[in-house]
Amino acid sequence: MRFLLLVTFIICISSIYAQDFRKHTFEIQKTKTLKEFKSDSSFGEQVNNLEMPNPDGNSVKSYLLQQKIKSKNYFKNNRSNSQTEFLKSTLQPIIGDSLYPTRWVNGIEYPVYGGIPSDNTMAISNDGIVLLAMNSIIWAYDTNTDTTLFEDQQIGLRAFVDGFGTSFYYDPKLAYDPVEDRFVLALLKDNTPEKSEVIMCFSSTGNPLDPWYVYSLPGNPLDNNRWTDFPTISITNDKVYFTANLIIPNEPWQTGFDGSIIWEMDKFEAYSGDTSMQANLYDSITYDGNYVRNLHLITGANGNVDQQFLLSNRNFSIQNDTIFFLSIDNGAVSVSPIITDTPYGVPPNARQFDTDTSDATEGLQTNDARVLGGILIDDEIQFVANTVDPSTGFCGVYHGVVSNVYNSPSVTGRIIGDTVKDFGYPNIAWSGNEACDREVIIAFDHSSFVDFPGNSTIFCDNDRQYSPVLQIKAGGDYVNRLSGGYERWGDYYGLQRKYNSEGEVYSFGYLAMPNNGNSGFLAQLFSPDTSRVILNIDITSHEFCNVELTASQYGGESPFEYSWEGTDFSASNTFNGVCVNDTVTCVVRDNRGCTDTLNYVVQPKDINEGNVYPNPTTDQVAIQFELDNETTVYIEIYDDNGRLVKRLQTLAAKKGLNEYVFSMSPLAQGVYSVLLLSDEQVIQQEKIIKQ
Repeated sequence: MRFLLLVTFIICISSIYAQDFRKHTFEIQKTKTLKEFKSDSSFGEQVNNLEMPNPDGNSVKSYLLQQKIKSKNYFKNNRSNSQTEFLKSTLQPIIGDSLYPTRWVNGIEYPVYGGIPSDNTMAISNDGIVLLAMNSIIWAYDTNTDTTLFEDQQIGLRAFVDGFGTSFYYDPKLAYDPVEDRFVLALLKDNTPEKSEVIMCFSSTGNPLDPWYVYSLPGNPLDNNRWTDFPTISITNDKVYFTANLIIPNEPWQTGFDGSIIWEMDKFEAYSGDTSMQANLYDSITYDGNYVRNLHLITGANGNVDQQFLLSNRNFSIQNDTIFFLSIDNGAVSVSPIITDTPYGVPPNARQFDTDTSDATEGLQTNDARVLGGILIDDEIQFVANTVDPSTGFCGVYHGVVSNVYNSPSVTGRIIGDTVKDFGYPNIAWSGNEACDREVIIAFDHSSFVDFPGNSTIFCDNDRQYSPVLQIKAGGDYVNRLSGGYERWGDYYGLQRKYNSEGEVYSFGYLAMPNNGNSGFLAQLFSPDTSRVILNIDITSHEFCNVELTASQYGGESPFEYSWEGTDFSASNTFNGVCVNDTVTCVVRDNRGCTDTLNYVVQPKDINEGNVYPNPTTDQVAIQFELDNETTVYIEIYDDNGRLVKRLQTLAAKKGLNEYVFSMSPLAQGVYSVLLLSDEQVIQQEKIIKQ
């Protein structure tokens, strides 16, 4: 059973005015407790609107199509190769487990189909519980047991919040809080000022089968004939944020958009299901007298963030170089424009099998060039957006980097495109295995005349080198669900790092099905970069109280610096004058700023450092080692320059004496450092001579 707290709003208290924004405080009171969660019936019946509202509302639709026509004509005659050529890497993301979300009915397995647009979103917990959502369903899956969690597999958004049958529920967004182990689901209800609502759902635990607390925020919060559209969400250490656009019904594009808003909620009140929850609303967010449009919340690369940042741009421009950088600090919103070195622009519609390219309104709808994903990594934000690729005139992915976010931010950008495929609706996740890493995995939808709509990915390393694009999943056919020229595509893509796992990312993108419908595809992605800096210490002179230690390292990026016993970093890798049984702390720092720390105990001279046989060797060698508990182990082999040569297979080892046997025959002659590891920790190290 599920117990949901359904909470609606009561507007009260005050409005605080500032130059570029206004702030209102709302008190949300609990009015009703539902005794039982209502899942879909065994038939799974639901009625979905065949086309959910366009982002920014339908009033902007005709203007956007005109911009696409202008963009198509402009880039047809003005191909540009002005973009700086970026470095290339041979490393690609690694695809692990993958699946379609499915549903069993009377012993038959069926795919879970998405609405129009699909609006794929996902979140994964530290325990491996995945929540997927599309218009207009939610689906839960346990990666550890390979089982779905909901009784009827998929649950309609209406049923999930016990909504009314005369209303429609759409635009789901999912997030996960790794500190509090909670899921957050946001969705919208209806698209008229009279009925519009923002529904915020908070799980009470990390198990989606336990109670959820549901609050309803006003979709017309200022009571001025507006409705709310196009959500984003994020979680900080103490808040949950929601952004959206306010739309005036039945207005042309010039006046139909009436500003973007930010809702700020106390997450601990929401997580506890309090009878009241304070929610602050920021509106009238402007720069130079004009509304800043489509505010996108920046999430934490490895979980929650301390401070909330946002990005925006001029998403309808055919070509523009302005990025708006926003921050929320002590109840105030600041807005700053930054000029990027690589312009972006509104993309054309994407092509699929049946697209008539002479008509700019046909194909897969790409909407505009708004920011669609962004993560904070230390002092930089990496973000992605739709864009036109000026070198081809096709749809591409804009990858931007905002540096020095806490002090004089600047921005650079690159466009990821293809000479055959259109790319759209990207998202981005951090994939580093060290805190200093800036590596990311970007995933996005793809399509072309010969490639059915599916999803792809790319890896960007610390040097801003990009891998070749890797296809995650090919579509089964072209999409044909709407009468008329175009099909809806996107409007966003689910991508999240598994926060307690190094370099592991989950992707949930748009996928065309063999029956011309659309669903989603869930894939586990891994970073291809397993390198990291590992510190090693050897005794080079062994007198009782005049021991000399020498530090070396495996992996990392030269040059290296060392700090002994808390001293300043220097190039010196030796330390003198310690006694047997002393503990010495050394830190190595590489050129990237990555560090590794080792507390080294100076052992007596006759300490047994392990057992290798034979050594030297021409082929097989065995390393004996002892374990206190059963675990898994693997071996990394480094050359005499400290470069990783090979990582061997992870194998199970029992408590007590074990032996790891492997062959050195594939290696050239020389001296190799061999590390035996378990859970990324070195448990034994040896020098082996290959003859």
